[in-house]
Amino acid sequence: MRLIIPAALAAVTVLVAPLRAHEVAGPPDIRAWLDQYEAALNARDLDRLARFYHPDVTIYEGGGVNTGWADYRDHHLGPELVEMEGLRFSHANVQVQPLGSAGAYVISEYKLRARIKNEDVDATGLETLILVKGQDGRWLIRHSHTSARRRPAPSPTPSPTAHR
Repeated sequence: MRLIIPAALAAVTVLVAPLRAHEVAGPPDIRAWLDQYEAALNARDLDRLARFYHPDVTIYEGGGVNTGWADYRDHHLGPELVEMEGLRFSHANVQVQPLGSAGAYVISEYKLRARIKNEDVDATGLETLILVKGQDGRWLIRHSHTSARRRPAPSPTPSPTAHR
C-alpha cells in the first residue's frame, strides 16, 4: 500500500505535467463538488465531510501522515475543527484535470481563516487532491497533500544596548 500511492502520484504527475492551466477547466461536477466540500468544512460538520473522503484516504499535511478517514477524522481533522471558531476556508486558482472517467487531479491554493485558542489564524497554502469515483458515482478524496506557505520572519527588535 505504501508503494502504491507514490507510484500513482508519479504517474499522475507524468500525465498532467504537459498541461497548461488554461487548458484545464475541469468538469462542472467537480467544481460543484469542491464548493460543497468547502461548505461542509466551513460548517465544521464531520458527518457531511465523511461523504467527501475515501475510507482509505491518505493525508499528507505539515510533514505528517494520516491513513484512512477514521484516523484523519479522530486524530487530526476532528480535533482541529473543535478548536476553530469562525472558520473560513476557500480555494483559489483551481485547476482540475480529469484522469479518465473515474479519476481527477485537482491543484489549488487555499486560504484558511479562523480563531484558535484566542489567536487569529490567517493561513494560505497549496493543495493537491486526487479524486476517485466511488461505487455510487460520487467523487471521493483518495489522497490529499497540503503545504502552508512560510510566513515572513518578524523584524528583529533592536537591542537597547545597540545604540551606545
